[in-house]
Amino acid sequence: MPPSPVKSAVRALDVLELLAAEPQPPTHGEMARHLAMPKSSLTELLATLERRGYVTAEGGRYRLGPALLALAGTLIRRTDVARIAQPVVASLMLRTGESTALVLRQGDDVVVICKENCDQPILYSRQLGQRGPINASAGGKAIMAFAPEEEREAWLRSGALQRVTPHSVTDPQALRRELAAVAAGGIAYSREEMVPGIVAMGLPVFDAQGRACAGLSVGIPMVRFDPAREARVAQALRVSAAEISAALGWQHRRAAE
Repeated sequence: MPPSPVKSAVRALDVLELLAAEPQPPTHGEMARHLAMPKSSLTELLATLERRGYVTAEGGRYRLGPALLALAGTLIRRTDVARIAQPVVASLMLRTGESTALVLRQGDDVVVICKENCDQPILYSRQLGQRGPINASAGGKAIMAFAPEEEREAWLRSGALQRVTPHSVTDPQALRRELAAVAAGGIAYSREEMVPGIVAMGLPVFDAQGRACAGLSVGIPMVRFDPAREARVAQALRVSAAEISAALGWQHRRAAE
């Protein structure tokens, strides 16, 4: 027989899962009602989690704390994709002179699993574990362009398309056209859709089964974005995305056959 669950551990996990699921940080009372937990027990539990950095309190509302990000970062850094891709991501930054990143899809978002920020005076700085909606991300669009059609259509119809900036594309039909162009061999773009003043260019990374498992992108400030740089970045992206895909076991010739 499996051992009985430890009640305090279950409650702590319930709190963390609730904070992760709620779109708005809940109050103490809201959490107590949702979890059907005595307020006194919840107070002690939250105090412990807050001391350890897993929960933060602000204005009477609670949200996940930075300790969870540190744990997630450790897990991310240990994944094979991040380990294999990191030197290529770093090399791509040197080739382009711009900040680079590799993202994985998590639900309706993408998360940065490895990155290399450039040392330009103006740059697009990204952090490990940074999240953003797929529809505003060049890497996210690159992944979704090669998702199974039913999955892609379900996402487009789900209402999950988020407006991060005034330039974010939230019209499903416009996104269909963008994704079709990427699937036909084009580059995915985020034109100030995630961060004002930044154009990102992205391509998918394929695993051994030919699935688009990640998105590789380069972020370029508008002040440096011109046709010549765009062409150089596109070429460097293609080389780097193919290099990571090959390291993950993807064989283009076999897939084409």
